[in-house]
Amino acid sequence: MITQTILSIHHKVVTQNKRVSITFNDHRSWFLHLRDVQETDRGWYMCQINTVPMISQKGYLQVVGK
Repeated sequence: MITQTILSIHHKVVTQNKRVSITFNDHRSWFLHLRDVQETDRGWYMCQINTVPMISQKGYLQVVGK
């Protein structure tokens, strides 16, 4: 099952997941942080800018054991 959940909007985290945070060093470089990564966090994550046309960047998080 694939889920799509909005984690943040601009500089505000909107998910109730306390492990998620965001930082940025200017308005061009944003970082998604996920603490205590779990196997269920595996999957695709996307950053989207709502311009015309929309700009997006995807990355796959692979979780491996210790």
